[in-house]
Amino acid sequence: MAKEKTVTADEFRAERDKLERDRSTLNERLQALNAEREKTMQQLVMTAGALQTVSAFINRLDPEVDPEDEIDMSTSDPDEV
Repeated sequence: MAKEKTVTADEFRAERDKLERDRSTLNERLQALNAEREKTMQQLVMTAGALQTVSAFINRLDPEVDPEDEIDMSTSDPDEV
């Protein structure tokens, strides 16, 4: 003989309340994560800008030779006479 399982309206209400609390908690977590994401994106943009500025200063102080440039090694140093 199979035993029948019944569910009451109060059990459904309790489950609904639990799910609504879970949904609220997840929404709060999502909002916090989105705020952190925005903050991280701003920091990334600022870091990229700082890196670009530092690279520009480095290139002014110590310009690198482009590997594609041809260098004429036959010229003599003007200090060597």
